[in-house]
Amino acid sequence: MSKKVLISLFILLCHIPLVQAEDFMSDVARANDFYTSNNYQQAADSYESLREKGLNSGYLYYNLGNTYIRLGKTGPAILNYIRAQKLIPRDENLQANLNFAIQQTRDKIAPSPPDTLATIFFWVTDLSLNENINFAFAINLTFWLILTAWFYFRTDFLRLARNVIFFLLLLAFTSIGVKLHYESNSKTGVVLAKTVSVKSGLDASNITLFELHEGALVNITDERQGWIEVQLDSKQKGWIPKDSLGI
Repeated sequence: MSKKVLISLFILLCHIPLVQAEDFMSDVARANDFYTSNNYQQAADSYESLREKGLNSGYLYYNLGNTYIRLGKTGPAILNYIRAQKLIPRDENLQANLNFAIQQTRDKIAPSPPDTLATIFFWVTDLSLNENINFAFAINLTFWLILTAWFYFRTDFLRLARNVIFFLLLLAFTSIGVKLHYESNSKTGVVLAKTVSVKSGLDASNITLFELHEGALVNITDERQGWIEVQLDSKQKGWIPKDSLGI
């Protein structure tokens, strides 16, 4: 395996609330044991079980992606790396592993480049939604503390600090709005079938426009009657069965 694939066993319990940690402790340990003993299918099943039980951790998805890479399942691997990116977007090992997995696919479709809005608010993509919210909360608290102090002391320094923090507060809330916009409107799917024909309409008898293969990244633009409309660019767009795609 390429040196870029840095298989790491993170201690997931360090990244989830204590109440959840108590519930998931034994399951996480068992899944990690399966992985370290090269029982990758059992490790994958255990990690999937944790996900189904409600554990939503970027490192869980990262471990799942690593496990599926070991099993030679590039589609599920890429799907879980994409899920992990939403929660731990700045992890360099994750990005390296995702790039490696994409290179193993037949279509080699990279994630869509950032648009104008994402370029302007460049920091939004480097922070998870929870991080954006926590940053806004911290700025909001700081603003009210400085505002209270300004009411009592009315110094030039506090007035300047109040104005700067107020600007940052507006920016923080705008950033949350931008993040929510991308979370709700920009949906990425991963082809899980070995090969899928992209059709011109909502029926298998329609014209095949082109084919996609396991691991291909697509933008989801619509969903109807068990079919999903996918788009690669302005010219390549069509419908595939919903069960051939992971979201």
